[in-house]
Amino acid sequence: MHRMQILGITPAEEETYRHLLRHPGSGVAETVAAPWHPSGTGAAAVGRLKALGAVAERDGALWPEEPKAVVALLAERLLAELHTITRSLAQVYTVVCSLEDEAAVTGRPEEGDTPPPDSRLVERITDPTVLRARVEALALSTRSEMLVGGLCEEADRRVLRLTLPLGLRMLGRGVTVRLLVRQSVLADPVVVAHLRQLAGAGARVRVLSSSDSPMAVCDGGTALVPVEPSDIAKGAFVTAEPGMVSTVVNHFERLWADARELGDG
Repeated sequence: MHRMQILGITPAEEETYRHLLRHPGSGVAETVAAPWHPSGTGAAAVGRLKALGAVAERDGALWPEEPKAVVALLAERLLAELHTITRSLAQVYTVVCSLEDEAAVTGRPEEGDTPPPDSRLVERITDPTVLRARVEALALSTRSEMLVGGLCEEADRRVLRLTLPLGLRMLGRGVTVRLLVRQSVLADPVVVAHLRQLAGAGARVRVLSSSDSPMAVCDGGTALVPVEPSDIAKGAFVTAEPGMVSTVVNHFERLWADARELGDG
């Protein structure tokens, strides 16, 4: 199992690092040409490991850095990245508001200008009723896949009262649903019953051993994250900005790779 994906390391990069732990001092050329690298990608994988500080090159040979130091370094990098995501969402919302103010002042666009159909790539929603309505609309418009992650005990009953019926409706029309929940929610039998009902209808449910901020992604094109990572009750950002959505999806996939299936252990 490739356990380092949660830290932002690809399977091929992890294979390289593990190989060097077993065979320190391996030559650069032979490592680049190793069979676990997709054709032509070995040099990039080795280069990224060096840039991340996981591997050092000396006299044409590669040496792995100590695992505890590498994991700590990668974890620190990931936390910094997540902090940047949250901060960037807040900043982008401010920019959007500023630009909309400009549009209100200037009035109608000049002839020949064609504004995009949805200029609000980031929305900040703090009203619970409005947020619930937006979540329902997103769920009902999802056609291929819904990712939901980081559900926690603080919001279990409220969120699952909404998640259960929406999830069952999506599954009923063929939408793939993947759900990540924190270990702590499994202490509540009502929550567990909801999760098992979703799993029985076809949802894939995995359990996180550690806490993480809630998130949701619809059809890989719209992401929802809390305004404050520790408190979804204070509202959420809904974004369709491709770079931000991609970052949330990548983070979800890293967590998913390291989570266990509901009912395992």
